Amino acid sequence: MIKQKYSIYVHIPFCKARCGYCAFSSCTDFGLVERYFERLFEEIEYYGDKKPEIYTVYIGGGTPSSVDKNLLNDLFDKLRVNFDLSKVVEVTVECNPESATEELLRCLKANGVNRLSFGLQSVNDATLKRIGRLHDFKQFEKALKLARQLGFENINADLIVGLPETKEEFYRSVEVVGGFNLQHVSIYALELHEGTPLYNLCKAEYHFDDDEMADMYDKACEILFKCGLERYEISNFARKGQESKHNLNYWQEGRYFAFGASASGFVGDVRYTNPYEIKQYLSTPVKLLHNDCEKLTGGEQANEFVMLGLRLMDGVSLEEFEARYSVDFFVFFPNARKLVELGLLRIDSGRVTVPPDKLYVVNSILVELLII
Repeated sequence: MIKQKYSIYVHIPFCKARCGYCAFSSCTDFGLVERYFERLFEEIEYYGDKKPEIYTVYIGGGTPSSVDKNLLNDLFDKLRVNFDLSKVVEVTVECNPESATEELLRCLKANGVNRLSFGLQSVNDATLKRIGRLHDFKQFEKALKLARQLGFENINADLIVGLPETKEEFYRSVEVVGGFNLQHVSIYALELHEGTPLYNLCKAEYHFDDDEMADMYDKACEILFKCGLERYEISNFARKGQESKHNLNYWQEGRYFAFGASASGFVGDVRYTNPYEIKQYLSTPVKLLHNDCEKLTGGEQANEFVMLGLRLMDGVSLEEFEARYSVDFFVFFPNARKLVELGLLRIDSGRVTVPPDKLYVVNSILVELLII
């Protein structure tokens, strides 16, 4: 039996403004901050577990860097008291450029944070204004310089493909970010949701079809590769050895505790999800927070292991699959050999992967492969 790695995710939903594309659980009412952290601390105390050694910690949102540093200090204290963090190798905090002050970054450094993830999205100021971001490109440059001066050596920047801008403006963002010598870059495809401010704008003036989006992404891959950043997951690029350990734990079907509104955890064989709406999260008794849950069978876990693993360029180890689930990969997935013959899956050095040119149809491949 393979020993599972455990991580912790904490959701901080507060933002100074809501971006035009956002469909996450977020909140601009900072009058709820104190109550939210009180409930968050109650949840951590109630569900804290000293047994598994924690491998990674990730504080996301929302905008964690937008809340008072004293609350973040208390959050890290609460995690240290209720979990075994002695073997943690990576602690990530998401930051927005306009809120990454020296005071905040010093606080994060003092609490063992060794990885920052900046929500940049674009280097083009007109685009940033159009999508409702509060920062401009110069603020990102300033925040990046400050973070490096304070000793942060592992830094990620997020970009989005498909924003209301031209293809050339998107390529400029990739080229500029590629030139910053960052350790990690994430490029996510814009998801348009009816009712968000960007929906009509993008549909009317900046509509890219699936083929155009794929071509834009392929060119981004080429640009980043020349800058020393290799694609290791569908949306993520890193220098060798600088891949996100926390996200890899998700994609390798590890286990994780999750705290806060909308947070979803996976502990033992059980997956749970907290209430999405912040006020519902605050009003739910702490002992009932993790009650929206399901126990996954071995077969369901095997499906997930492969579904997540095939997002990675390294794919899935056939040996590890059999060690985890006591069954041969091709016995469990009878359609796998046909997909290999069709060139939709590749077997090499004991690993099964999706060929790079088929990554954009990975969902269709999974439908054919997985036992549902």
